[in-house]
Amino acid sequence: MSTSPEFLLDARVVLDRGDLHLDVELQVHHGEVVAVMGPNGAGKTTLLNALLGWLPLQSGWVLVDGETFEAPGEGIVTATHRRGLGMVFQDGLLFPHLKVAGNIEFGAAPNADLASLIETLEVSNLLEKYPSELSAGQIQRVALARTLAADPKMVLLDEPLAALDIAGRSRARELIGTALSENLSGALLVTHDPADAFALAQRVLVLENGRVAQFDSPSAIQSEPKSRWIADLMGWNIFRGAGRGSSVVMPNGTEIATAGLQTDGEVSVMINPVAVALFPERPVGSPRNSWLCRVRGVQFLGDIARVSLSGPLTIYADITSSAAAELALKEGTEIWVTVKATEVHTDAHSNGD
Repeated sequence: MSTSPEFLLDARVVLDRGDLHLDVELQVHHGEVVAVMGPNGAGKTTLLNALLGWLPLQSGWVLVDGETFEAPGEGIVTATHRRGLGMVFQDGLLFPHLKVAGNIEFGAAPNADLASLIETLEVSNLLEKYPSELSAGQIQRVALARTLAADPKMVLLDEPLAALDIAGRSRARELIGTALSENLSGALLVTHDPADAFALAQRVLVLENGRVAQFDSPSAIQSEPKSRWIADLMGWNIFRGAGRGSSVVMPNGTEIATAGLQTDGEVSVMINPVAVALFPERPVGSPRNSWLCRVRGVQFLGDIARVSLSGPLTIYADITSSAAAELALKEGTEIWVTVKATEVHTDAHSNGD
């Protein structure tokens, strides 16, 4: 714990809630948005509730801009309404008896630039409507405007885009990102969607079973996932087999060579689809990880072609669309698949949870 204002938020949250034991330490820099992700029951919403003061800490601390809001060891507990934290819920929780204008004005700080907020979040045409007349996306934008109008030290957002369809989600994500960057000193965003996390946050905190599995930049999360759950979320190839020296043997007998594994126990193997190379002929030198496979399908995602393959392994490869065209890939095409041993990530302790 540091009372230095270097961090907007400096916290360690330790508490038990049912079967969950939460022990999370995190820091948020001034002007930073941190996304919180993780499987159901990992403790994401519990973490937000503890920071707000709705759940008491058993140990740890909560400091915002150098001010201690909670420290059980020192007998310090600041009431929720005195913490200066804003909260945006999944369903918005607008006041149903107030029009949009009244909702935004409720609790607004004396110096709040309401006109700018209303323009940024594109709600000027909604001011005379009641919440019951709004779409899910409109409700979330009004809820954020109301929260930011109160000039909070920091905003916590709990799945703010979960109820939106794909089209509404994309636009709302863009508007919320602009509003956060223009009006806020920092935020924590709980989301289950990597697109939201990577578009809005500078860093991503991944919780699993109440612990921090990874806390890193979006690019690091994508390129170097630290757990099987994260790799699965990022669309990596995941296999499970038995360690045999420096290789992992799949249930069908296929061996995957690694660059350093030394274990005879159960092992999870994670391979980035980007690291999977395709060749029309058997590669020269016969790399250790080389298999003749058959194309099951090709899906084009912008400039990337995701190739689904079956053979000794059922595996995905991400290559450029131009490379896919040059290889003339189609269902049934036979192709050689190679993966460098250095691109094979292993987790000898993973249980798949």
